Parts: sequence; structure tokens; C-alpha cells
Amino acid sequence: MSMWEMVLALFAVVLFTSISLSYNQALWTQTDYLNNATLVVQANYICHSVLDEIDAKLFSKSYSFLNIVSMFRDSTNVVYYPHLKQSFNIKITAIDSDSLGFSLPSPNPNSLFKTVTVTVSGPSALRHNISLKRLYTKTNM
Repeated sequence: MSMWEMVLALFAVVLFTSISLSYNQALWTQTDYLNNATLVVQANYICHSVLDEIDAKLFSKSYSFLNIVSMFRDSTNVVYYPHLKQSFNIKITAIDSDSLGFSLPSPNPNSLFKTVTVTVSGPSALRHNISLKRLYTKTNM
């Protein structure tokens, strides 16, 4: 093998190694994006499930509409999901509100509207807290 053939073989090794590293880095970046998206979807699902549980308990009369604010004034909870190996912090806040969901100037337990806000924070990959708000209306007088 001549010197020129060895230089060409060395260039080929360098070329294929750099291409391999580029593909590997792109693959890890896409995996990271997918994991981050999974955490956002999971946090959104947690918010919906908490609000749906409150809906179900209101419909079944397990919760009284007038007691929503006292039950969920500042409730916090930590949930661990082993399949994601992540913990999520759930904060539930309930307030007396007007028909648009804005807080009343003074608490009114007989208000016809209650707003429940669920905020989920968690691992560092979940860069922003996910927050959902639902406005509940008293339907039976």
C-alpha cells in the first residue's frame, strides 16, 4: 500500500466518522425533543384528569358546589410516574369568581361561579409550567 492510498483511506475514515457523528447527534436531538413533548403531553393530561375528577365528584354530589373553594384553596400534591421516571408537582387553586373567571374583590361563598386552576410543574425538561383553568357554574338553585 502506497502513501497516497493510506492518505485516501485516512480521509475516508475521517469522512465516515464525521457523518456518523452528525447522524448520531441529530438522533439524540430528536430523542430529546420527543421526551420533552412527552412531558408536556403528560402534564396536560394530569391537568385534565384533575379537573375531570372534580367534574365527576360534583355531578355525583360527592362535592358540594359551595365547598369547592374551601377544599381546593391551595392544594398541592406530588405524583410520580415510574414509566417516565419523573415526578410532577400539582397545585390546585380555587377562587370565587365572576362569569368571566376573574377573582371577586371580596370572597363570596354564595357566588354562582367558581374558578379552579390546576398548575403542573415538574422536571427541568418541562421548561414552562402547564396550567389549565375551568369555570364552574352553579346550575341548581
